[in-house]
Amino acid sequence: MKRILFIALLMTCSVALFASCGQTKDWHLSEQCMKMLNDRYANARILDVDYDDGMVEVEIRHDKKEKEVRFTNSCEWISTSWDVAQRSVPEVVMRALRQKYPNERIDDIDFIEMPQGSYYRFEIELRGDRDEYVYITPQGVITEVRVYHR
Repeated sequence: MKRILFIALLMTCSVALFASCGQTKDWHLSEQCMKMLNDRYANARILDVDYDDGMVEVEIRHDKKEKEVRFTNSCEWISTSWDVAQRSVPEVVMRALRQKYPNERIDDIDFIEMPQGSYYRFEIELRGDRDEYVYITPQGVITEVRVYHR
């Protein structure tokens, strides 16, 4: 009798545990945003949704990467970005960066997709209280440099 009760309890706990897995939270995303996410990032799992400064920011897990997808409030896709390891950056991109910054330290690298194109964003740590964001296309063209102070 104890064995049957133990097995029943174990099965009940297992069912409850597996029922809690997966995407059960209601993120309050419009059908248009959900359709875009499903079309562009099939099988992605939503991790978080944030409504900030007139935009919708959706964190997803897709292709074993955590990505941030940004929309306008009317669900127009703005961008998708994710962290990139330096070893994954194409040589042509690294060459362009090293020509401009031969000895500076790379603090962070992101890959950013936008409707107008894709690029790598490098955060370069400079001496003093200044850092720069350097935007480079996958073809190795530096398109923009933004300076900011820490």
